[in-house]
Amino acid sequence: MRRHISGREATYMALENGKRLPVLIEAPAVTGGSTASAREPVAPSAAETTIGPAVPTQIRTRPPRVRKPANNSDRVVATSGDLEAQRAALRRAFGNTLSDEFAEVMLGKLVSVLRPGPYDTLDEATLNAAIALIASVNPQTEMEALIAVQIAATGFAGLKFLRQSQHHMDETYIDVYGGYAAKLFRLQLEMIQALDRHQRGSKQTVEVRHVHIHSGAQGVVGIINSPENS
Repeated sequence: MRRHISGREATYMALENGKRLPVLIEAPAVTGGSTASAREPVAPSAAETTIGPAVPTQIRTRPPRVRKPANNSDRVVATSGDLEAQRAALRRAFGNTLSDEFAEVMLGKLVSVLRPGPYDTLDEATLNAAIALIASVNPQTEMEALIAVQIAATGFAGLKFLRQSQHHMDETYIDVYGGYAAKLFRLQLEMIQALDRHQRGSKQTVEVRHVHIHSGAQGVVGIINSPENS
């Protein structure tokens, strides 16, 4: 089995990648005085905005959605005629950035990893599911948004390899594609942990479940500050 990529194959891949233009959010087509749009988002009710009875005060809003007219292209269209509102929603999803360029570049990178080859397809539902996953992470900076895109990319790629490992139910397919899927899932978990550490900063939480105090001893639960030297 070959363990390297030839120069010819690398050149071909570079040329194919160069044909892909940046992904820019487009305004939808207007027909007959109205905006043509599929599956317009509906304003959520009060019951839909809450996570559940366990966390009644935490409110979730609908993630931004985009339209994708063709599965075999990188073209992305806004869901409504208000293009600026769509861009603002994407900026919030990608780290509350102030840069439209950053949001569109991240959207383009997301499209390119979900549709890596010129003959691959990417449907609208999958793209919007990936955007929803990134929004659920609630990134607050561009760095966190970049990690969130990587988490989504490895997760969807791992699912793709996992599906391919069962395509023929052959030991070779299970070992090769299944092995790649396992590696991607481990990488995704590591990036989730890295994002969690980044968002928590230098804080560390220690949970004490049991305290044993023997007869004749004394114990204090709390923060103990040593007295300053006089």
